[in-house]
Amino acid sequence: YFSFQQGGWGASLADKLVRKCDVLNRGFSGYNTRWAKIILPRLIKKGTGLDSPVAVTIFFGANDSALKDENPKQHVPLDEYVANLKSMVRYLKSVDVPEHRIVLISPPPLCEAAWERECLAQGCKLNRLNLVVGEYADACLQVARACGTDVLDLWTLMQK
Repeated sequence: YFSFQQGGWGASLADKLVRKCDVLNRGFSGYNTRWAKIILPRLIKKGTGLDSPVAVTIFFGANDSALKDENPKQHVPLDEYVANLKSMVRYLKSVDVPEHRIVLISPPPLCEAAWERECLAQGCKLNRLNLVVGEYADACLQVARACGTDVLDLWTLMQK
């Protein structure tokens, strides 16, 4: 969502790859894997030449890992999260994106104190826990291994 703002990772990547390839953002703020799995075929289709993606990142888990009792709309159970990620990877392979060009990105760690302040400001209780996000991050790593894709483990890297 914010990746193409000044200093964002999408903007930085586009800058590094200028005149080599187009970097497109298909992020949807607030989405989880359940919803993304449904819209993925509308976003990326089997194409030829310029229509074929060189690489695709899949970056989900922060919303999926929302606590069921506090945020049932975004919460996706861990086993469904895993199945949804695998389904998206299978779909991308079916439209000729090679597995070595698919990169899963784990959800980043959560600063619970800062997030709780945000939740309280919006009139709700803390609806995410870093420990739970870590379980989804670990599941993301396992999916990448099982599917033969690369993975960027933000959860671990950002805590170092």
